[in-house]
Amino acid sequence: MGTKIAYQRKEERPIAAAAVRRLYDGAGWWPDWSLGGIDRAIEASVAVGAWDGERLVGFARAISDGEHRAYVEDVVIDPECRGRGIGEGIVAALLQAIGEVHIVSLFCEPERVGFYGRNGFRASETAVMLHRDQEKV
Repeated sequence: MGTKIAYQRKEERPIAAAAVRRLYDGAGWWPDWSLGGIDRAIEASVAVGAWDGERLVGFARAISDGEHRAYVEDVVIDPECRGRGIGEGIVAALLQAIGEVHIVSLFCEPERVGFYGRNGFRASETAVMLHRDQEKV
């Protein structure tokens, strides 16, 4: 590693579910997600990979209606590559890929608020994030 990072949309360079699974595992995310489910999520999303040569070292995706709203779902960086500015680079690439959407939203862990604040996001004073786990209904 150590080469220049290339940020590419899934349409420019396919993103393999197995490579994303490795990044999720490194972050401790979604251990029950199958490769097929990850592949479908990539396909249904605006998705960007951060590549160090042939190795996927970052992944970000968003869901968007293409006009009014987009929701950033995942921003994950290989633990070995953190601290190199890849997170900021991939967020910028994802926002460019999303395009001219009125509002881009996300939710994050409290320790990530500063990172997203430096990247143009701000906490909502009026919204509360709610979840419904369909498997438990």
